[in-house]
Amino acid sequence: MSGSIGCTQMTFTGNEYFAHWLELQIDKSGLTYEQLSDRTGYSATSIDRWFSGKHLPKLPSLIGLCEVFAVAQERSPRQLVFESLMHCSEMVHAEYRWKRKMHAKQAEQK
Repeated sequence: MSGSIGCTQMTFTGNEYFAHWLELQIDKSGLTYEQLSDRTGYSATSIDRWFSGKHLPKLPSLIGLCEVFAVAQERSPRQLVFESLMHCSEMVHAEYRWKRKMHAKQAEQK
């Protein structure tokens, strides 16, 4: 999947799209993973899974992350929650399109 985030054009697949958004937020916030863990109360393991793209945070966790990022960036938590959900939505739609394309290719090969 191609995703344009900021002014760079990059290619992402699956949860990587959302993980990249998280990386951008932590960079903008100037926080370390340890500080994020301390401020949110989430384990370092969970945070690592979210930032590596292995898992997506559940909605309450996502809201907690956005609240911490918003304070550090002096932004509205609502704005960051909305932005993060848009990235999740884009990732889900891209995954769906990719699966449909792969299914069509498999059907053609039969």
